[in-house]
Amino acid sequence: MLPKTADVVIIGGGVVGCSIAYQLAKQGVQCTVLERSRFGGGASGAAAGVISPLWHVDPAVEPMWRLGMRSLELFPPLAAELSAAGIDPEFRQTGVLKLAFTEDQVDDLRRNLVWQSELGLDVAWLDPAQVAQREPEVRPAVLGGVFSPREGYVRGQRLVDSLVHAAGRLGAQFHQGTEVLGLRRRGRRVTGVDTPAGGIDAGQVVLAAGPWSGIPARWLPEAQDPDSPAIPVRPVKGERILLRKPGFLPRSPVRNFEGYVVPRLDGTVLVAATREEGRFDELVTAGGVSQLIAAATLSFPSLADAEFISGRAGVRPATPDGMPVLGPMPEIEGFSIAAGHDAVGVMLSPGTAELMAQYLLDGNAAPLEPFSLSRF
Repeated sequence: MLPKTADVVIIGGGVVGCSIAYQLAKQGVQCTVLERSRFGGGASGAAAGVISPLWHVDPAVEPMWRLGMRSLELFPPLAAELSAAGIDPEFRQTGVLKLAFTEDQVDDLRRNLVWQSELGLDVAWLDPAQVAQREPEVRPAVLGGVFSPREGYVRGQRLVDSLVHAAGRLGAQFHQGTEVLGLRRRGRRVTGVDTPAGGIDAGQVVLAAGPWSGIPARWLPEAQDPDSPAIPVRPVKGERILLRKPGFLPRSPVRNFEGYVVPRLDGTVLVAATREEGRFDELVTAGGVSQLIAAATLSFPSLADAEFISGRAGVRPATPDGMPVLGPMPEIEGFSIAAGHDAVGVMLSPGTAELMAQYLLDGNAAPLEPFSLSRF
């Protein structure tokens, strides 16, 4: 049964919304999360789960880099907290290995290694013999690789499940299969949400609905006015597959320039990910599976004989400049946004939740200014 009131209502039960709820619940905030499908049912549950800002966050974009490195710092203690609460999110700080199979790729890795070596994270070049020693089934044609030992991976669905469980123990409420039909308004202030099961009055509403956050008429009809700021979040579809080969499991996520092979604790390997702009469907396609198998066997030829377990697709939320939209909606009180992380939502979720929870607690939007919707 839905509550009648809440301090904060969060629209969207992916990793970002559930992470914010957990951080708020730790501070004693009465929080309700509403998810139209199931928790982690979108891109969060379909993600590769690699926690690797060194390869996925541009250090030249300072706000994103700070967010990426802060999230990397937060993951180990967060995983320990969530495990202690009852569900292991399956975060493992195994390191990440990126491979080169052409001279151009070697040059690319070595250029990046120059600045990566200055971070104090023990990032190192591995020659072909060292790569083969670490991953014996790697393709013999490998020319080398870079290993970053402080990075790792998490299972996206388990992370969401553990956040829901831990936040629920702290008093947060979670309702899946509950669609938000619209926002309650009093002039320029959002005062709650309406659902088919009734309304909830709230002091703050956070829109964390992934790619659906960018449908302005759904949330703010006035955003259709060309003079009003829209929410420039677009859908980007990604597919991944699970394989199983008895006796084969890489020691860490292994990335070539086409995709990832990621170990899982149940003995399967996850292969990710494709990218299709402007697609909202979650169909697993023959073309996507073929592309992923090619990426997997480029690193590990023996995976051509692996059993195909399953495929899954999710729709990521992307923005024009590659940075998420975080913070209050301009000129609308009581309404804020946390969306647009594209393929790094799981990776950046701890830092995002820390920033958003602090804003919701103290009302100071200054730390979120680089991510503000007003930049568009």
